[in-house]
Amino acid sequence: MRTTASLAAPLLLAASVHALPELSISKRDAKLATSNVARGLVRRAGTVTTNVYDILTYSTGGAYYANVTVGTPPQDQVVILDTGSSDLYFDASTAAACESTGPYSCRGGIFTPKDSSTYTVVDASPAFNTSFGDGSTAVGPFAEDIVGIGNVRIDNVQFGVAQDVNSTTGYAIGLMGLGYSENEATQHIYPNMPEVLRDTGVINSRLYSVYLNDVGEISGTILFGGIDTSKYTGELATLDILPDYITSEVDQFITTVTSLSATVNGATTSLFSGGTNSILAYGNSDEALPVLLDTGSSAWSVPTDYYNQLIAPLFTYVDQEGLCSCSHQDDDSSMTLTFGAKINITVPAREFIVPIYNSTTDDPITYTDGTQACAFMIVAAEPTGEGFQTLGDAMLRSMYVVFDLDNGQLSIAQAAVNSTDAPSIVTIPAGTSGIASAISTSYSGAATNTWSIAAEVQNATASFSVSTAQSTIGEATGTAAVPADAQISSGGETASSSGSGSSSTSSKGAAAGLVVPGMDWSGVWVTGTAVMMATLGAGLMM
Repeated sequence: MRTTASLAAPLLLAASVHALPELSISKRDAKLATSNVARGLVRRAGTVTTNVYDILTYSTGGAYYANVTVGTPPQDQVVILDTGSSDLYFDASTAAACESTGPYSCRGGIFTPKDSSTYTVVDASPAFNTSFGDGSTAVGPFAEDIVGIGNVRIDNVQFGVAQDVNSTTGYAIGLMGLGYSENEATQHIYPNMPEVLRDTGVINSRLYSVYLNDVGEISGTILFGGIDTSKYTGELATLDILPDYITSEVDQFITTVTSLSATVNGATTSLFSGGTNSILAYGNSDEALPVLLDTGSSAWSVPTDYYNQLIAPLFTYVDQEGLCSCSHQDDDSSMTLTFGAKINITVPAREFIVPIYNSTTDDPITYTDGTQACAFMIVAAEPTGEGFQTLGDAMLRSMYVVFDLDNGQLSIAQAAVNSTDAPSIVTIPAGTSGIASAISTSYSGAATNTWSIAAEVQNATASFSVSTAQSTIGEATGTAAVPADAQISSGGETASSSGSGSSSTSSKGAAAGLVVPGMDWSGVWVTGTAVMMATLGAGLMM
């Protein structure tokens, strides 16, 4: 049951007071493992950057992490950056898992509330009570404190504190959910980061852009409040987000794949075409595939019949465990997906054929033919009960995506991977015509979404205020940002995975990574070891 309260008015600052907060997304490059990359703030064209990176040794397939801070003085934290869930939480230093070592320990930093002079509990334990499909749990209070993102520090941000972390299949790591607050794991909905940034006046509306970049690159970005036109090529097309098929409310980032073709060894095959970008796509008679765009998922999960009939016959080298030789990364192969019958995105094989590593030793895993083993990141999945499947990083790396929560829309373009162009950032004003007014060329807009859009929530316990930090703790860039326990000295690139799940209050999270058929969609913790996917699956469920 949702409750409301009389709120103190937030402190609103002009959007021009602070530069748009932009998080640099970085991937681990083993060749740079010993380089001396300076810590500190990196300023780029009026934006503020911090670091998000991908670590394959944490799970099969990886996902994207950010460095943030919490408390006074600031305590460094690593959190999963997740468009498929909505909560912000950190692992408490007193949790048994965080005081231990090994494959079930806390790997994303730990938060010590007693060391923060600005920490306040707003809802005692077990108000934050998250459970996972593999039996893992995270329980504790909801609290408020100063959270730093880039060089912006915001007072009175609410988050969960996992005082009791029971991770059964892998590392425990905190999370920053960027979905609609509607889906938080609590009965008392609170403003999450997109809303906090808007309420403080740092950005104009709940909008951010994601550019993960090529699987072999170090850095990409998530830019709050704007669009970087240097990070995509061709047309930027806007699509309405589909509403939940049960509630008819827009509260998750769902769109449709309306056609799919594959090029394998130079030969192109049309796999399917048709269907609509509407609620009709939820029906069995519509060919379109409803998908949730989720940075917290590593793979693209497709219905089992689509996989068996369309995908498997073309990629015959993928074994029954979803593995293959990494030599196929260099094949002349790709997938082309059409979203909402409006925009085509081509994804090269190297983006969905990803090396795997032993999480204990960080050594590459050897395939049966003696080469390095790779995971095929298009996977068969049983029905979820949600009406959609999850489209994760394997496909998102080739996409530039604008997540517009206020208007219930997604804008998509082909990512300009490996771009060396200088950033070209435009600030998006509030309102239904915000993107159209800011992007003058190669833009295909959409009419106002007429479905009900999940409303913004406000802070029920305190007003926000924002300041610019004099120094940015925990804002290392490049390889220096990767946690020491995730770094490898040889064996190629690493990447990461993500995780959160839904709670006892039925948070609607998306599945991340590779999903085991029949597994509960309420969430799966990070898998700490690269395992046979038919047995465990990889990544987490958000």
